[in-house]
Amino acid sequence: MSYSGAPGPGDPGPAQCSADGPLDPGRSVIEAVECDSARFVDLAPDGGGIQPTYLVLLDVDDDVDVRQLSSTEVLLAPEVQNAVAYFGEQTDSVRVRTRPDRRLAVEEHVEAMREQGSAFEFAGRRFDLEVVAG
Repeated sequence: MSYSGAPGPGDPGPAQCSADGPLDPGRSVIEAVECDSARFVDLAPDGGGIQPTYLVLLDVDDDVDVRQLSSTEVLLAPEVQNAVAYFGEQTDSVRVRTRPDRRLAVEEHVEAMREQGSAFEFAGRRFDLEVVAG
């Protein structure tokens, strides 16, 4: 799993974390670690040099226009489900790694949800979602 930055002096680095967001994680989680207020969730094994796809969930301010998501919308894509499942109260961001062939499906799902707001809300948590290549 790739993390941005290396641990500094006295920093213990990433540690295993449990899902403490507003719903349960999916069965596809291989590993979940946290480093400060960021979480990294792995849904795909290391691709051996193939660039993975990431769904990035970022906490947003209260003044952002949000769209309330239904449970169905969140559970429809395992990447979104697991990002929300690991979006605990003290978490600012969640980065979910998935297979490269999932990129188009995840992008289309996020864009379909985005049609009525610039960000999202689920179970009282406000966030934005972005799909990026590793």
